[in-house]
Amino acid sequence: MFEPIYTSTSETLGALDEIERLRFRIERFLIMPKHEAWLKREAALRSAYYSTMIENPSIREDEVDSALQAVPAEGPVSTRLDVANVESALLWIDFVSDDSDVPIDERLVRNINWLVMKGLAGVRNPGVYRTEPNWIEDKGLKVYDPPFHGDVPDLMHQFSQWLSSDSDTHPLVRAAISHIWLVAIHPFVDGNGRTARLLSTLVLQRYGFGFRKLLSLDAYYARNRDAYIDGLQKTLGQRFRGDADLTPWIDFFCLSILTQTYGVERTLTDWRIMMDEAHRDFQPLGLNERQIDGLLYALRTGRITRKDYIEITGVSPLTASRDLAYLVSKALLAAVGHGRSRRFMRVSPPKERAAEEEQRRLM
Repeated sequence: MFEPIYTSTSETLGALDEIERLRFRIERFLIMPKHEAWLKREAALRSAYYSTMIENPSIREDEVDSALQAVPAEGPVSTRLDVANVESALLWIDFVSDDSDVPIDERLVRNINWLVMKGLAGVRNPGVYRTEPNWIEDKGLKVYDPPFHGDVPDLMHQFSQWLSSDSDTHPLVRAAISHIWLVAIHPFVDGNGRTARLLSTLVLQRYGFGFRKLLSLDAYYARNRDAYIDGLQKTLGQRFRGDADLTPWIDFFCLSILTQTYGVERTLTDWRIMMDEAHRDFQPLGLNERQIDGLLYALRTGRITRKDYIEITGVSPLTASRDLAYLVSKALLAAVGHGRSRRFMRVSPPKERAAEEEQRRLM
């Protein structure tokens, strides 16, 4: 069976202690379930885009921002098949991570790769181990030689035994090793990086470090791509070695978790502040709870449709139309378009409008 080689450094141990403290606070943060579902959807979209961006630098940051501002309450988040595939895999991982009866083994890993790569142009046999040489390139240069393809089934079997075994290894370290060793074996023709990142997400969620499924490590890796690639290269070297010391990668991985965990805490804090301000500003206007919810959604994403409003509040189409018309009459939303393309755009809340008017008066 695969036996990872690593040392628990002071950097890793310090990060683990701080992450435990943050996890305690995040898990006890009070937020309404429907609002948490919106934030989870944003996190999934962010992860799907950024994981794809790591492999496809043609995706720009502003494309991600535009997608986040226009995310619907339900339904597909992207017309890009490569991004939609990663989101589909994330939703599946969210489901199986809560079911301890589903083992984390090579069958599961192969299914992740199939979900990520199915239907993409030029992709052959997604979810099937490679039967030909492969290598990792970065900026057009060959940087890593994985093991001989004939050795892949045995290496994956040993890795699978380790993944599915009971272990005293800390879940964060376990997730780090899951990521790096799948990249090391490089068992598939394509999609190994995306599969490895999703596998580590699954391990985190299965063993109690899901951070309410709001964590997006892919965003950190995409924004720090050179450091991410460097962390992999320093650990693996130029070719596969069964006795590679995984310590450098584990240090980097734990640092990325710590950084993004601070971000989750900040997101939840900002949401709580926005909620408090919204109720303070909007309840005096006579808005009921569902109207405030619809307005909050519009404030968060920049817009809302009638379909979104129905899915968020559970009201009938007629009530949704009346509520949205009322919010427009109060100058809280602005209607744009007609028919099915009609949407309601965010208008600055009263506090912001007053500040803007005062600034214009002083200019």
